Amino acid sequence: MFKFVLQSPRELTSEMKLQMEERWRSKLGDARFQPSATENPKRYVLAMFPYPSGNLHMGHVRVYTISDAMARFYRLNGANVLHPMGWDAFGLPAENAALQRRIPADTWTQRNITEMRKQLELLAFSFDWDRELATCDATYYRWTQQLFLMLFKDGLAYQREAHVNWDPVDQTVLADEQVDDNGCSWRSGAKVEKRVLRQWFIKTTRFAKPLLDGLNDTELEDWKDIIKLQRHWIGECDGYAFELPVAGGRNESVSIWTREPSDLKNALFIVLHPANLFNSSKRTDCSLELRCENPFTGRTLPVIVCEDVPFAEGCDTYLAVDSEENRQLAQRVGLTILEDDRSSKNDTASNEEILQQALSRRIGGHAVSSKLRDWLISRQRFWGTPIPIVHCPTCGPVPVPESELPVRLPTDSVGVPLAQNREWLRTECPSCRRTDCVRESDTMDTFVDSSWYFLRFIDPHNREAMFDRSAAHHLMPVDLYVGGKEHAVLHLYYARFVAHYLHSKGLLPSPEPFKRLLVQGMVMGRSFRVVSNGKYLPATEAEIVDEKDNRAIERATGEPVTMLWEKMSKSKLNGVDPLEVLRQHGCDTLRLILLADVAPTSHRNWSEATFPGILNWQKRIWMTVHDFREIRSKVGTPEGMVLPNATEEYTQHEHQLWDARNYFTAGVTFNYRHSHQLSVGISKMQGLTNAIRRVPSAVVAFSAQYERALAAQIVMLAPMAPHFATELWSQFVAVPNRAANDAEYDGIRWNGGVFDQRWPQIDEHFPLDLTFKINGAECCILKIPAKRFNQLTHQESLDLALRQEPIVKLIGKRPLRTSDFTLYPSCEAFLAVELDRAVDSDAGEPDKAKKKEKKEKKHKKKKNLQVVHIG
Repeated sequence: MFKFVLQSPRELTSEMKLQMEERWRSKLGDARFQPSATENPKRYVLAMFPYPSGNLHMGHVRVYTISDAMARFYRLNGANVLHPMGWDAFGLPAENAALQRRIPADTWTQRNITEMRKQLELLAFSFDWDRELATCDATYYRWTQQLFLMLFKDGLAYQREAHVNWDPVDQTVLADEQVDDNGCSWRSGAKVEKRVLRQWFIKTTRFAKPLLDGLNDTELEDWKDIIKLQRHWIGECDGYAFELPVAGGRNESVSIWTREPSDLKNALFIVLHPANLFNSSKRTDCSLELRCENPFTGRTLPVIVCEDVPFAEGCDTYLAVDSEENRQLAQRVGLTILEDDRSSKNDTASNEEILQQALSRRIGGHAVSSKLRDWLISRQRFWGTPIPIVHCPTCGPVPVPESELPVRLPTDSVGVPLAQNREWLRTECPSCRRTDCVRESDTMDTFVDSSWYFLRFIDPHNREAMFDRSAAHHLMPVDLYVGGKEHAVLHLYYARFVAHYLHSKGLLPSPEPFKRLLVQGMVMGRSFRVVSNGKYLPATEAEIVDEKDNRAIERATGEPVTMLWEKMSKSKLNGVDPLEVLRQHGCDTLRLILLADVAPTSHRNWSEATFPGILNWQKRIWMTVHDFREIRSKVGTPEGMVLPNATEEYTQHEHQLWDARNYFTAGVTFNYRHSHQLSVGISKMQGLTNAIRRVPSAVVAFSAQYERALAAQIVMLAPMAPHFATELWSQFVAVPNRAANDAEYDGIRWNGGVFDQRWPQIDEHFPLDLTFKINGAECCILKIPAKRFNQLTHQESLDLALRQEPIVKLIGKRPLRTSDFTLYPSCEAFLAVELDRAVDSDAGEPDKAKKKEKKEKKHKKKKNLQVVHIG
C-alpha cells in the first residue's frame, strides 16, 4: 500500500489541497474496464463526448464530474465499470478555424484534442483512456462508412432531390431540425435559404413505430419529459408511407401517406401541393403530364396539382379515392377519369395484404406519422465522413467495396470542398471499371458519427468489425447516460434508430441503447446588460444596486443595467474559466462546488457566494481527521487518556455514532444509486460530519464505532473528491491505537487505499423505513431491521402493514382497491394503497370551514407520522 503520511497542520489551506492533488494524481486507482472480470456486475457509465474546441467550459466540467462520481461509486460497490471518453471531432467549427488560419482541419482538431485531454486529466476524471476515439480518425469513420453501406444494402439509405435548407454563411445543407423557429441556422445564425438539391437520406421512418413503442420499455429509467419530446418528434404512427414509382422509367417516386392502405386499391389519382418538387411550373388547379404506377392494381394513377384538399399534417401529397367529391375535383382541373383508373369492385385485398406486398417490394408499408421525415445526412463541406458511393454513368450510384474502406479525406488541401477537389473526386467504378467516374462529394452529418459512438467504445481497436457482438451483448445497454437536454431530441432519436436497426440485424441484445438518462442542467453565469441598448458588460464595469431585484448600473455612465442568470458564453461576458477555479481552490473543491446545492438536473447558478459551504465542510473534515490522529497518538501516554469505564454516557455516544453512520449511509447511498440527487448526498454527508464532531474526546480515543463512522465518511466522499479523500484515508489508516487491529475489521480494509474499500454497508439490525401511504398521503412509517427489510416482497409488506393497529385504524372499513410497492435495498421502501374514498352523507360539497379543517388535519398528520417499530 502507498503511504504519504505527513504531520500536516490542523488548518486546511488551498495550497495544501493543491499539494495533495499533485501527490495523488497518478494513484487514484485503475479506471480501465476489465473484460476478464465477468464475475463482477458490469456498469457502462457514459457522458456525452465533447466537440474538441480546445477549452473546457463549466458545462463540460459539470457533466464529467457527475459521470465520474457515479463511475467511482459503482467501482466502490464492486462493479466492473466502463467509463470511456472520446471526441466528436468532425464539423463546421474546425473547418472555419482551418480556413481562418490556413492550416488543415485535422491539424487544428488534433491540437485541440491534445489540449482538452490535458485539462480533463487535471480534473482527475477516471476515464478509460485506452478506449479513446475521435470521429475524425479514419479508424473510426471507416466503420461509420460501413454502417452507411449496411443501410444502403438494406434500402435504408437513398438519394433523391429535395427542397433543402441552405446556410449561405456556412455553405452547407441543414436538416429541418437544425433550423430554429425564426428560420435561422442553429450554428451560424444566418437566415436559411430554400434550394433544390440531390441529397442523401436515411430512412429512419422505417423504424418509426418501433421507436415510438420503445418509449414504453419498462427498462427505461428517468427519461421523464425526454419521452414526451421523443413522442412529439416521432408523432402518432396512425398511418402508412408508400413510395409509388413514377411511370415511364424515370427512376423517381412520389411519397404517399394514408391511414388506410386499402385506399390504394380504390384510388383515382394523386394530388400534389403546389410547392411539391414535381410541380416545376408552380401552377395550381391543373393536371400534370405525370403518372404513378400503382403496384397494387397494376394500373397507373394520374397526378394533379391543387392546394384545397385535406393534406395530412406535414404532407404535400394526397391520395384521392373514388368518391363523388374527388370526381368533381378531377373535373374542375380538367382531368378525365378513365375506366382504367378505376379499381375493381371485386378487389377486397386487406390492409395487411397490401402492407406485406409493399414491404416485400421495398416501396413502404411501414407505420409512421404523417409529419415525420427521413434523416437528411448530406453536407457539402470537407470536414466530415465521406459517403462511400461512386457515381458511374453506366451503373449509377455504386457502393465502395468494404475491402476499400475507408474512403479517406484528402490531407493536402486547406478549405477546399470535396466537390471542387478534382483529383480526389476522380476514380473508377467498382462494378464495371469505367475510369471516368466520380466519388460522392457530400459528407455525412456529424450526427451520423455520434449515432453509434457508444458502440465503438465497447471494442475500439477491432479491425475486423464495428464492434464484437459478444462484447456488445455483455455491455449494452448503457446503464447511465449523462448529457445535456439540448440533445434530447435529435441525438437520442438518431442513436435510438441505429440501435433499433442493429438490433434487427442481431448485433445488439436490445433495441434501446440507453437504460437510464441523467439530463444535467446548464451552468449559468451572471450577466450584466445595459437596459437602453442591450449591450453586455463585464462584471467589473457594473455596480450592483439591488441584489434582490437584479438591478445594477454601469459604472462609467450610471445607466441602468439588468442582471440575469444566463447560460455561460463569450458573447454574454459571463463565462468562468474552470482552470482558474482549479488553480485557486483545487479540482476536488471545484467538483464539490458543482455538485452541491442543486440537483444535477437543475441549472446551476455559478456564484462565489456558494463557495463557503463547501470550503468550510472540507476544513471540518480535515480537522476531524487531524484531531483523531492527535488524540489516538496520545492514548496510554502519561499526558494522554486511558480507557474509561463503560459509562452510560459513553455507551450512548457510541450508539448515536452507530445510528448516525447507518442513517446517513442509507441516505447517501440512495442519492448516489437511485435518485442521483448528488447535492442531497452531500447534505447527508455533511450531517454525518456534524454527528462525528459532536462526540467527546474519550469516544474519539477509544471507540470502534467512531472509526467506522469516520471511515464511512471518507469512503462516501471519495467518488466526488478523490484526491482529498485519498489523503484523508492515508492519514486515517496510519493512526495508532486502533480499536481493532485486524487487517479487515467491520468492513475497513486497513491495508488498502480508499479506492480499495467496499462501499459502507448498513448493519443488519439497523431499522429502515417502510413508509405507508393511503391515497397518496403518507400516514405511517414501519421501522424494520435491515436484514428483514431487504427481503421484503410486495405481498409480505402489505400483510405486515395490515397487521399494525395504527394502520388498521387509519384504513377503517374502506376496501382496498390497489397497492404499489417500491423497495430501495438498504435505503427505504414505500407501500402505497388506494382505498375507496368515504362518501359524505351530506349532499353537495363541504363548506369552506370543513375544507379548511380537513386540510389542517392532513397537514398535522403529515408532520406527525405514526412510527411503528417491527422486531
